[in-house]
Amino acid sequence: MKVSTPADGSDVPTTLAGWLRGLRDDALARLLTLRPDLATPPPPDFDVLGARLEIRVSVTRALERLDVFTLEVCEALTLLPPAVSAAELSTFCGGADVTAALATLRERGLVWGDDAAVVLVGMVRDLLGERPLGFGRPLRACLGGHRHTQLARLAAAVGVDPRRDRGAATRSALLDELAAVLAGRERVSRLVEECGPRARQILDRLAAGPALGHTGDAGRLLAASDARTPVEELLARGLLVGVDEETVELPREVGLALRGDRPAGTLHVDPPALTGRQIDLGQVDGAAALAAGTLIRLVTALLEAWGEAPPTPLRTGGLSVRDFRATAKLLDVTETVAAVVVETAYAAGLVDGSTGTDTQIMPTTAYDRWSVETPAMRWAVLAEAWLHTPDVPGLVGERDDKGRQLAALSLELRRRSAPELRRLVLDAFAAAPHGLAPTPASVRELLAWRMPRRGGPLLDRMVDWVFAEAELLGLTGRGALSAAGWALVRGEAGAGVSRSELAAALGPMLPEPVSELFVQADLTAVAPGPLVPEIAAELAQMADVESAGAATVHRFSESSLRRALDAGRTVEDIRGFLTRVARGGVPQTLDYLVDDVARRHGRLRAGPAASYLRCDDTAVLSEVVASRRTQALGLRRIAPTVVISALPMPKLLDGLRAAGFSPVGEGPDGRVVLSRPEAHRTPGRPRPPGGAQARGGRDEQLRDMVRMIRRGDEGARTARAAAAAAGSLATGADGADGMVRSAPLILVTLQGAARAGRRVLLGYVDQQGTPRDQVVRPLTVEGGWVTAWDQRTTSTRRFALHRVTGVLDMEDALTGSEINSYPWLYEPGGMGGFRAASAPRAGLGVGPAAVSPIAVDTVTVHTAGMDAVHTAGMDAAGGPTAVPDQAHPRTADAEDIPGLP
Repeated sequence: MKVSTPADGSDVPTTLAGWLRGLRDDALARLLTLRPDLATPPPPDFDVLGARLEIRVSVTRALERLDVFTLEVCEALTLLPPAVSAAELSTFCGGADVTAALATLRERGLVWGDDAAVVLVGMVRDLLGERPLGFGRPLRACLGGHRHTQLARLAAAVGVDPRRDRGAATRSALLDELAAVLAGRERVSRLVEECGPRARQILDRLAAGPALGHTGDAGRLLAASDARTPVEELLARGLLVGVDEETVELPREVGLALRGDRPAGTLHVDPPALTGRQIDLGQVDGAAALAAGTLIRLVTALLEAWGEAPPTPLRTGGLSVRDFRATAKLLDVTETVAAVVVETAYAAGLVDGSTGTDTQIMPTTAYDRWSVETPAMRWAVLAEAWLHTPDVPGLVGERDDKGRQLAALSLELRRRSAPELRRLVLDAFAAAPHGLAPTPASVRELLAWRMPRRGGPLLDRMVDWVFAEAELLGLTGRGALSAAGWALVRGEAGAGVSRSELAAALGPMLPEPVSELFVQADLTAVAPGPLVPEIAAELAQMADVESAGAATVHRFSESSLRRALDAGRTVEDIRGFLTRVARGGVPQTLDYLVDDVARRHGRLRAGPAASYLRCDDTAVLSEVVASRRTQALGLRRIAPTVVISALPMPKLLDGLRAAGFSPVGEGPDGRVVLSRPEAHRTPGRPRPPGGAQARGGRDEQLRDMVRMIRRGDEGARTARAAAAAAGSLATGADGADGMVRSAPLILVTLQGAARAGRRVLLGYVDQQGTPRDQVVRPLTVEGGWVTAWDQRTTSTRRFALHRVTGVLDMEDALTGSEINSYPWLYEPGGMGGFRAASAPRAGLGVGPAAVSPIAVDTVTVHTAGMDAVHTAGMDAAGGPTAVPDQAHPRTADAEDIPGLP
């Protein structure tokens, strides 16, 4: 790819950089949004941005986000000329409408140009062009490893005289003739008619794609008259080519001839339809609202428990198996649900590890703010966090490659693709017809069409996990998107959705908070809906949740009422609260229980002695000392009303309460110590904003970056124009000698030269630090290395990319006559060999005057890649100046070299 601009200064883009320069700012921002790796670091001008569009990793990521039909259009472009019109592309694709596919490719920078001349980015051709649309490789590539005697048999079978004099380039010319013959539809039809019906069935199957087949006869290339099996018949006529001992390939020319008027074959224009069960849409929001309320309750219960007794994380990070199972038991849910609750709370910033050496997992200060929000807003925080977190709760409890169990809240759960996969599954829910709950299998089929290059075990399992997690969060109900789920999907597809918008979508689905209870004689209280936060907090101190759902059942007991008294509530406070919230009054049984617990509460007093126990009622104290359930407390009576113990006061209080007594603690001054549980908190770590806020910030950054690129590009063009006016070749990105010096442009120039078989002047620094210039022909550019054919050493060499200082395209720098008169070291020899034509010269110049050819002895080198010999350059005497194709040399066979016995 060239990145220079038109010399005449016209507005018609003739290069990728010129096309980028003509795009609107919103289109450039869209390109940087869809391919964020292009913006890191910000490109200084459009030449560098165009070079980054050719980077293999970046192109691979962009291709992974294309659907099947768009990829098929890409593959079709690899079979067509470099600049093709949209109408010709549509005709090649069987009349399919390619407008949307081309728009998708343009906005991702995979093609450029208008509909009159659509140009495919070179790296896309490299990645997709080997066997596109089910075709095989070209005949030249398929026959690259065949010997001359085998080529002669094929030539005789298709009507080409193998003994005719073709000059020095015998092998190349013979391959050209074979390819031309097999590219003709009529000739291929006659060759097919010579084969049997089973052979024709094999051709039809391979022509539809893929073009590879496996057979034990792949290596049996016989004369046409000696062929017996269907595969031997096809091999003998060149309709199939054996690529190894067990694999055959249908050459591309044959495949195109067999497909006839529909060369692209069967294209997958439309996505597969979703299947599932029909549901009542009226039940969706109700089920989703119930699930959302349950999630809020579970998160609240979890963090309240961890606030009182924070668990200690593992040394390697994460929650221990014991603590995780205890969490699932505490919430009364399965471990799968517990993992979702824990990871969602962490993603929302409501829980984190404390600072310091003795790290504990506890609620953050953000939890206190979250707990006083409305239920809809609390749910919105959780839903947004779940969608954007890279942690995958479904992996909790599984084993890694080393057999270690993956813990909740550990870094091993992170998968960078998880947020995108969640959005894709939710988009699939949105694509389902109204009233249809899609099945996971049909969603997998749809995702396989939408991104065929991104399949794998994680994607298949993520579909199942997202189905379960979306139902748990209330994004779906009865298997279909709820109103809140629709708000989230539409917001992600547009400019983003804020938390207030999510809360507004869920609000109508939730029942109104209530402030009354149905208190029953069996010591239970039923809340007919979600309680207002103040009443819920007060009730949690004096009653335990027995069952949760649309209506929550709370149970009063001695321990729960004692908990309220321990927290400083008086019997009058408890009665007043119950009288205020109990619809229909307080039952007599509950009133008696409150009186009984209050009467016995605090009659015993414990203090440090290590601790002591005192009571004015000596009978009660005698009962405590004589009880068998208190023997482990080590009580010793030192006075009629005083007993001491060696246990600390908290353990003494716990032991007495477990034995059925109701003591309270007192301090050194004799005052009652209220035993409110300590609420542990840790500062929340800063987390990047999500939703509409984050998207708005990114959009503004991209707009600023586009403006910066335009300013940098204008500066670079002005500098080049000034240098040209001063008479030099270029400055800035290029050197004064015309060589490309910028690292991104060096890479893309070498890739383009390797793709087109062009010669370049390569500047590099050797291992001794000496700068050198050398004419080479790049073969491959990958892994930080350039593999090239070295004209001086007559062999392939590897150059480290970081040592390359500059590149000059020789066909750009020299005119056609200069190239033709340049004494390249190789010319085609007989039977596919390459014969040395001149000795290496001491001084390498740019023009022909710097060279003086010296005759040397004839040598012959045979390469496996002689197929694509380029004969465009001819020397002054009319001799060919071919160079080897992209392959390493191998040892010559005797039958390939004329004159040998």
